[in-house]
Amino acid sequence: MKQFLSEEELNLELQFVDFVIDTQRQIAKDFQLSGIAFPIDFSSEERNYIGIIDQVSAALLDVIRLGERHLQQLLYQIDIPQNDFLNMIGNPDFIDRMSDLIVRREAYKVWLRRNL
Repeated sequence: MKQFLSEEELNLELQFVDFVIDTQRQIAKDFQLSGIAFPIDFSSEERNYIGIIDQVSAALLDVIRLGERHLQQLLYQIDIPQNDFLNMIGNPDFIDRMSDLIVRREAYKVWLRRNL
């Protein structure tokens, strides 16, 4: 079963402002359940992909500081497969790679709601 948008699919969808805003809202909503708040304008002002990744990376670091239980809850909420998470542990680019995976998963959730 597909769980993420491919890089090509994501790039296509990110051309639409409403898709970007909806994805940012989905990200903020799921992180909020872990006690992490994004800036207020994150849910209303379009960011480019790098801007989204930067915000997610900062929020992910905040979750990690809260502890492993919070991180596991967040990944469960977003629906990141445990194997993907385990394959990234110990990788020096863990934050960047996990942030990308989070954005692609959240974008896929938005895509599913729009297309099914």
